[in-house]
Amino acid sequence: MKIKIIHLSLILFCLIFATDSFSQEMVKGTIIATPQNVISVGTGEKVITNLGKKDGVIPGDILKIVESDDNILIGHIGKCAVISAEDSTSVCKVIKLSAEAGKGDYVFINKLEYTDPRMYPLVFTLLNEVIALYEPQRVIRVYVHNIYDEKNNITRFSERIKEEIVTVFEQKQRMAVNRTVLKDYVNYQDHYFNSATGKSNKKAIDRLKNSMEQLNIDVVITGVYAVQGDSIQLKLYIVDRRRQDKAMSLIMGAKDYLNAIAQTVIPYELFKEKEFVNYSIILNMKDYLPDKDEQREIVKHESEKELKFRYKFADTKSKFNRISPGEVYLKINEEEIKDMPGGVVYEKNFVKGMKRISVSFVPTLCDNDNEVFQLKKEIKKEIILDLKDEDKISIEIMLDATYEKEKIDIKVVRKTTKEPIIMKSVISKVDKKPAIELYKD
Repeated sequence: MKIKIIHLSLILFCLIFATDSFSQEMVKGTIIATPQNVISVGTGEKVITNLGKKDGVIPGDILKIVESDDNILIGHIGKCAVISAEDSTSVCKVIKLSAEAGKGDYVFINKLEYTDPRMYPLVFTLLNEVIALYEPQRVIRVYVHNIYDEKNNITRFSERIKEEIVTVFEQKQRMAVNRTVLKDYVNYQDHYFNSATGKSNKKAIDRLKNSMEQLNIDVVITGVYAVQGDSIQLKLYIVDRRRQDKAMSLIMGAKDYLNAIAQTVIPYELFKEKEFVNYSIILNMKDYLPDKDEQREIVKHESEKELKFRYKFADTKSKFNRISPGEVYLKINEEEIKDMPGGVVYEKNFVKGMKRISVSFVPTLCDNDNEVFQLKKEIKKEIILDLKDEDKISIEIMLDATYEKEKIDIKVVRKTTKEPIIMKSVISKVDKKPAIELYKD
């Protein structure tokens, strides 16, 4: 699979972003245009401002609108949401307004903070690549994984890059940043990408995307850097579970980072990521339908064991005609599966590895569709699965509520497809032609 590669010019960005900043400040802009140049706009209408990417603005940002009169600030009158951003301008949709707004009024946004002006251009471009194909109002769940050196060590420099990404991303409301949820499911970057060929490992990427889907993560960011002479070649990878993978490259000077590069924080060690595997679960239930004589015997027998039962059936007009599995409990490892429908195939993903399956039910007396009484007994069964190959596994569970013979059967089945072959002979057909006379001496 070919991955999209984005190259940056560090010199160009350094000219734009070379100012040092780490104090929370406000960036002030102006509404420079309105639709059809109307004097004022209302809620739901669009305006154009002179704040853009150079100011750290991205689609999804919320700008405060402040009324002005001859360059004098009068007061906060509303908000607008950025729906698109260019280098020096942005288009915003007014979402809240307490007074008329129009051309000349001011807009404000918190200044985007960063710690390293040399890394910031790459990180801000990374941010824009992540959000590029999402709707402006969409919250994007991002997992920021590790950045590695050539030998897959995590160095102090690796940590600085990761922290810069997290610092910038977390300032944007639409970015839900996480750095722990997938740590057991993401391998080293070279498990997924070949930096020399520019290709990705489709099979490994698909497994990662499956884990992302299970843990509700939209985007994973990881990367690698290499020191060559006086330069650092940094490559960041974007894995989006719905879209094509991307790679971003940047060359920067190594001089100021030599100490951080030399400090190994976590050395390389062999790592096997966790994987999810799909199981099919079928829960079947067998009801017991006693006849009238059996019903009376059950009432008599249970009344001798439990006074509450006797009061319910022997001393009242309560009745039942069916015993069914009730209070069904199914747990696989630490996950309880609730409200599972009976008689249908239920698909569920679990982490690969040993599984402890616990099942229980309580025999319940019913009158047609109405539950009347639960017997004072719980039927339980537990099994352990330790399979090397968990592909195409089905768990079939049968809950049998037959009175005094209640039981739970669990079958583990591997689904296979067999295509029968029927051997048949080839039929010969002879096309007859007119006879030819043969003369021979």
